[in-house]
Amino acid sequence: MSGKFESWLYDDTPIKHKIVRIIFFLTSFSWTFNPHQDYTYSTGGPLLEKIVSRMIPMSIVAIYALTCEHRHLLKRLFRPGLWPLLWYVFFAVLCGVNSVQPALSAWKGAEIIIALMFFTVSCRDSISTRKELVAFIRLYEILLWWTVALAIVQPTLGIRRSPSMLPWLQGYLPVINPNALGFISVFTITRLLFLPARFKPVRLLFVAGTLICAQSRTSYAVTLVALLIYTIEGLRVRQFGRVIVTFMCALVALGLAMGWHEMIMQVVMRGQTSAEMSSLSGRTDYWDYALRYASWTGGGLATGSRSLIFESDTAFIKGSVNMHNSFIEAVMGGGYIGAVPFIALLGINVLRQGVHALTRPSAFESLFFVCAIAFVARGMTSVVLAIFSADFNNMMLLWYWLYTKDIGSDEKIIHLERPRPIAYEKTLIEQAQEASK
Repeated sequence: MSGKFESWLYDDTPIKHKIVRIIFFLTSFSWTFNPHQDYTYSTGGPLLEKIVSRMIPMSIVAIYALTCEHRHLLKRLFRPGLWPLLWYVFFAVLCGVNSVQPALSAWKGAEIIIALMFFTVSCRDSISTRKELVAFIRLYEILLWWTVALAIVQPTLGIRRSPSMLPWLQGYLPVINPNALGFISVFTITRLLFLPARFKPVRLLFVAGTLICAQSRTSYAVTLVALLIYTIEGLRVRQFGRVIVTFMCALVALGLAMGWHEMIMQVVMRGQTSAEMSSLSGRTDYWDYALRYASWTGGGLATGSRSLIFESDTAFIKGSVNMHNSFIEAVMGGGYIGAVPFIALLGINVLRQGVHALTRPSAFESLFFVCAIAFVARGMTSVVLAIFSADFNNMMLLWYWLYTKDIGSDEKIIHLERPRPIAYEKTLIEQAQEASK
């Protein structure tokens, strides 16, 4: 491992920061189901569960950000680059005052602000931002190992059954939903591809296996994009070894797929018909229905879409309502006034990173570009970019990377004297020679 990468991959942050990071990481996965009656009676599910799994951990993160040695950097939270996001949070919480659950809307806004506080004190410059990304992806890989271990011990823990190419696994892996598992695998594969790592081939094979078991079609497509960018970068830096290995792996995968086409198509389609596939499992019906009720002022952060359960007895009869789309969910929560600036900022930053990956080629530029493509693709079929979540954290890491990579470390900058013209230097030499005579 070269010295250039060692400083980026070695996590030398204080132990208390590592503990808070783990708490923050686990909290972003603490989801709870909210049935129809919970919103009808404004209870929002078991209160004790929400306090233990979300409120107490996020309060610990907030206290850490306010008391750590880098707390003076919290003023960066209000820099112009984050104004659209802050406006979205403010307006979506304000609109939630008259929503089904105003307290839930306010807490969701507080979660996003606390997440911003954590990244502000953690991502101080380009090096700390790199370390934070590597640390989060390392936690993703640990979560993958833990998930597979649980699946082997008790496969019935999967949240729903589905055909699988593995005889001992007739359902999704447990703990987290299949789409989330797929995108976690994508982030982990990308990190292993672009950065040095110990036992890289074995770890790549393991993560690729979890990706296949996740049966997430969108993450499959993003993985192909990651491999394409990885190959292009290899050609650019003339590392033809990685290009040859990539093509060899592709040939092996095609060879293994021979004779299994029907099973592969069954896994990809998940038993759905062509009509269901074209409607994205019925999500386009949700989107069409929601846009009819979209307005300039939304219904509140994380509660705007829930208000639709009182408007229809068919489309949202199950009650566990969300738009399965981060951008429509943002519009339902903050309205066009609150959501459009936020969505525009998201798109602009992804395009900026794409330009940087093309004009400033490096391993981390490509890594962040693949991450940007991944969370945008995830946001098209999930609400993860409209509320606090693991994918929201990935988006924040990209934004802080764009902001901090031109900022040096906290050390004092040494100002060198302005170089003198060559003619002036010659004049001084001639004067010195004459004086010596």
